[in-house]
Amino acid sequence: MNEDQIRGAANTVGGRVQRAAGVLAGDHGMEAEGAIREAAGRVQAKAGEAVETVRDAVSHRPLGAILSGFGVGILVGMLLARRD
Repeated sequence: MNEDQIRGAANTVGGRVQRAAGVLAGDHGMEAEGAIREAAGRVQAKAGEAVETVRDAVSHRPLGAILSGFGVGILVGMLLARRD
């Protein structure tokens, strides 16, 4: 687990608690903030998982990662060159 996964999980749990407190208190603003915080935590945790996946792929296949990065760079360069 990396830092993004841990923080994402913490924000997800914190958002659930905040949302539940908003429901109990009848505070729709707090409830909405909790829902947003929960969703942001889920996104952050998924981003952390993606980082872990990329790290694993690079450590197991470094040449493939370099060639993939090179290919993406060429593709982005070609797309940006067409904008003129």
